Amino acid sequence: MARSAFQTLNLSRGFTFTEMLLVLAVAMAVTGVGYAAATSKALQFTEPIPFQDQLKLDIQAVQMHAVVHGEYSKIVFLSDGTYVASGAGSAVLFSRRLPKGVYLSEFSTLKQVEFTKLGSARAFGTLHFHTPEGDIRVIVHIGKGRVTIVR
Repeated sequence: MARSAFQTLNLSRGFTFTEMLLVLAVAMAVTGVGYAAATSKALQFTEPIPFQDQLKLDIQAVQMHAVVHGEYSKIVFLSDGTYVASGAGSAVLFSRRLPKGVYLSEFSTLKQVEFTKLGSARAFGTLHFHTPEGDIRVIVHIGKGRVTIVR
């Protein structure tokens, strides 16, 4: 007796939907645990951001705050080894301590970096930092708010 195509399909059973979901759940769990372990290990070996890169990011953040909020904003370098960012209409945006061995030189022509509500620098000059790796100069250009960091 010949079998029809429909009867042949019924005899060659595949996986049920529940079995497929179970296999998929196990595969996702194994992948998730592996990814979490790899990410955790990678984060342990990340080095802190170098001072000049962090300073550049902080200056850009204050300039962006000035433009977005339309207010005068500044970063002031204090004699106790910290710098504080603030806006005209807001409280302190952030405060950071200079890394160990880094200090602002007395030869600096600026003690703060100021931005108008358009993001332009209010004053030009140079911040001169002494670091264990060598001197770093932050040059603030008048006008468009360009800041250059030179090693």
